[in-house]
Formats: sequence, C-alpha cells, structure tokens
Amino acid sequence: RDHLAVIYVETPANPTNALVDIAACAELAQRWSRPNKRVLLAVDNTFLGPLWQHPLRHGADIVLYSATKYIGGHSDLIAGVALGSKAVIEPIKAFRTILGTMASPMTGWMLLRSLETLKLRMTSQMKNARYVADFLADHPKVERVYYLGHLPPDTPEHALYRRQCLAPGSIISFEIVGGEAEAFRFLNNLQLFHLAVSLGGTESLVEHPASMTHSDVDPEERIEMGITENMVRLSIGVEHPEDLIADLKQGLEAV
Repeated sequence: RDHLAVIYVETPANPTNALVDIAACAELAQRWSRPNKRVLLAVDNTFLGPLWQHPLRHGADIVLYSATKYIGGHSDLIAGVALGSKAVIEPIKAFRTILGTMASPMTGWMLLRSLETLKLRMTSQMKNARYVADFLADHPKVERVYYLGHLPPDTPEHALYRRQCLAPGSIISFEIVGGEAEAFRFLNNLQLFHLAVSLGGTESLVEHPASMTHSDVDPEERIEMGITENMVRLSIGVEHPEDLIADLKQGLEAV
C-alpha cells in the first residue's frame, strides 16, 4: 500500500472482452489513497474507444488509448493518448517532454483527419460485428463466442455492461472446436480477413492470441486468463457484413 501509486486496468480485456468495474476500481483507489499520496486510476479504453465507453464518468483519473487503433483507424500511424484533468496531465506532459515521445506533426495531422470519420467508422464496425457474432454463435464448429453483445442477460457481467458501456464494440473472440491445429487451419484459409495483431482499422483483421499477441505470456497464466489454443480474435472492419461472414464460413468449412 505504501508504494501503490496507480491502479491500471484494461476494460474490456484483450482478447476475452472481460469487463472490469471502473467505478469499483475508483472506490478502491480512493480507499488506498492517503492525504499526502493519492492513488490514481488509469483505464486503457482502446477496445471501446471514445464512443462506446467513457471511463472519466465512472471515476477514472487517466484514460489511455492506443491511437494507432480506432482513433487513427487506417493502420497507417503509431500514437498514444492520455486524457485527464489538468492537475493529472501536467506531470505526464513534463515526462513526455523529457522522454521525447511526442507524436510528429504528420501523425498529428493524420489523427485530426481520422477524427472526422471516427463515429462513422466505429458505428459501421460495431454493426458489422453484431452480424458476425450472431453467425459465429450459431455455427457448429464454434464452441464459444466472447462478445459484449452476447453476454447472458441477468448476469453480473451483463449488468456491468449496461451500466458502463454504450455499445458492444467490434472486437470478437471465439473458440473453434478442436485445438491449435484447427485454429491454424481456419486462419490459413481466410481470404478477406488479414492475419495481423492490430485492431480498429477499416480492414478486418484476425489473429491467434496464444501464438501472437500473448505468446510471451506463461502458458499456465494464459489458461488462467482464459486464452486457449483454439481461440481466435477478430477485429471487424467496414467491409460488407455478408462478405465477412462468407469468408468466415469458408474458413470454418476447412476445419
């Protein structure tokens, strides 16, 4: 407790879409704060972006984004964003100056360009994701779908989603019947989805968390996190939903 400075959470979590109660974490940070040392709550809001979740309204002190993802939206820049009150952000700006992590003028211009279409892109992606999640949930070669729009009603997770989120976003993870070999066979047979670890761009992406984004995590810890060898993560883009479903269908037929 004496050394605690920041509580850092990512919600929804990558790649399981597990939700963390931001308000509860804010209460915890306040409880562990002392008169001369305030504990801050930082929330990585990349998965739902500025549209579908507003952590500051639920007690977060700092909101973090990989602007490379939805804010940039075109997979053509690298940037990060930290938002918060003036008192919280000023020290961060000072460290940024020392560390030299400022975005270039070109990156800033590209981000401003992308903000003009942020709502259009994220809304289209979210609508497409609903169609895709429905398709996957009914497919016989899919064991389980991890999507906020498919949370069982009358559960604590669904209640938290209704309280904290405005929409389910466009990241879907699912488990294919079988194991790693079946997952790889599916990935290798996709044609429209691009195999890549990023997310949030206009193009649809697919990846295998256990061997890609989370390959450096201890296997036992991966299992504890719910990341299995047969799990696949999708980042849904703005293509026609029927084209996306057709590609997933033929990919699953190869399993």
